Amino acid sequence: MKAKPFIVGFLVVVAAIAAFSIYLSSIVDRTEKTIAAVLSPDKKMKAVKLSLSGGGGRSPFCLDSISVMLSAYPDEFAESRKEYEVYSAPCARSANGEPSPKIEWHTATALQITYAAGVMKMLKMKETDVTKSVHVTFVARE
Repeated sequence: MKAKPFIVGFLVVVAAIAAFSIYLSSIVDRTEKTIAAVLSPDKKMKAVKLSLSGGGGRSPFCLDSISVMLSAYPDEFAESRKEYEVYSAPCARSANGEPSPKIEWHTATALQITYAAGVMKMLKMKETDVTKSVHVTFVARE
């Protein structure tokens, strides 16, 4: 007889937790993630652009980052391994409407990132990758 109140109480707690989880998932906006990789000319390295956005109408946000890594590594390392990151800034577009940043490999060890000049706030840049083999140049475009 004493087990019955315990089981009923346990089921009530489980139902309350489930209801709260459903409510929370309905009010929290999902983050959208876009990943695009650009291989170096020798195909040994790659630059991975990760874009995260969300917030909807409440408090929208958008962040772009670029990571440089060996092409054998999965693109998802750009999200979880910040030591590969060479560029990070809020999303922006250049004056002519092109998305920013733009990734261009000039040689197997030279990468150029062109970004909108308006993202100077919160801009993070590194001129070499974690392996010290790729030199990164940055060009601000209006």
